[in-house]
Amino acid sequence: MAAGKKKWIIISVVAVLVVGGIGVGSYLGQTKKGIGIQGAAGLSTLKNAGFDPAKSGKKVYTIKTDTKVNCSSTPWVIAEKKGFFAEEGINVEYTGELTTAQVLPSILNGTNNVSSAHVNNIATYIAGGAKIKGVTIGGSEPTPDVDDKYHHMKFYVSPKQGVSSLEELIKKKNGEKITINGTVPSCTTFIATNAFDHLGFDRDQIKFVAFESDTAALQANQQGNIDIVGVHPPFYKLAKDSGLIEIFDTADTGLGEAAGTTFYYFTDQFIKDNPEAVQGFVNAIKKAQDWIVNPAHEEEAIKLTGDYIGQPVNAVHYYYTGKGFQDKLIQPWIDDLVVSGALKKDQLHINDLITTQFDPS
Repeated sequence: MAAGKKKWIIISVVAVLVVGGIGVGSYLGQTKKGIGIQGAAGLSTLKNAGFDPAKSGKKVYTIKTDTKVNCSSTPWVIAEKKGFFAEEGINVEYTGELTTAQVLPSILNGTNNVSSAHVNNIATYIAGGAKIKGVTIGGSEPTPDVDDKYHHMKFYVSPKQGVSSLEELIKKKNGEKITINGTVPSCTTFIATNAFDHLGFDRDQIKFVAFESDTAALQANQQGNIDIVGVHPPFYKLAKDSGLIEIFDTADTGLGEAAGTTFYYFTDQFIKDNPEAVQGFVNAIKKAQDWIVNPAHEEEAIKLTGDYIGQPVNAVHYYYTGKGFQDKLIQPWIDDLVVSGALKKDQLHINDLITTQFDPS
């Protein structure tokens, strides 16, 4: 790729991030922000001295990523602490914590090699010119038999509202916009709009307000600055302990397991140049996700995540343990972008977003 064209793509994607409000901060539930925070809580102890990629008998590959001091860190923590990266000859270099808007540019310019995002983020990045591909599925919404504390998101109102259901809130607002935290597109906006659809309400009644973290949105809700706050598993207990009232969650979207889908992604060029490294990464991260969703490991996963991010964690995200890319987990996110006008019909298809080279069905 010519240098001028590459520069244009990076600038255009950054512009989309700023102007269009694209972000994954609401998914990540970030606890801190800033460039290059090497002394973040737990970072010095994330690597387990008992596991050495050089002893795996495989060629060692170094893969760079941001530090992820947030609720998305669990697979990375487990892959390090349980030796899954080391077993695959993968040495992960953590380059420091980034704000939401800095993550994608860091992948495109080579500062980092891999990150994760929801399907609507990936699709919008690609539509904006980013040459990236999803290589395996990360998060997913659990099946109905799993405890609802693992649901990808729950949405709450303050008791000051004087309502106990979404229907009551809509009646109270009497045509006024209902404010919810979220940037478009993100998991928060995807889940909220689909819940309104599924529950029989008009998604056009929603006005989204951007926040960098779940905790900031919780505070805004308690102060009466937004009507509904959507948060992720680490903050469910905090919301309940604060007296907030749950009025819907991802189970109310009708989307099933699709409600939580994320991809791990690399640039097309990195994939082309380093297929063995990508394969080792996929193998390791899938082992970590299998380990996390095992009920016998629940408490340890919570503890290790909390120790790393340096704050209490009450639950962790749920992760996909199947093979390949199921259309039903991906297509609803693309369809929703068409409904919202972010994409044109048939502008992108599932195969435009992924490669099945490393995780075949």
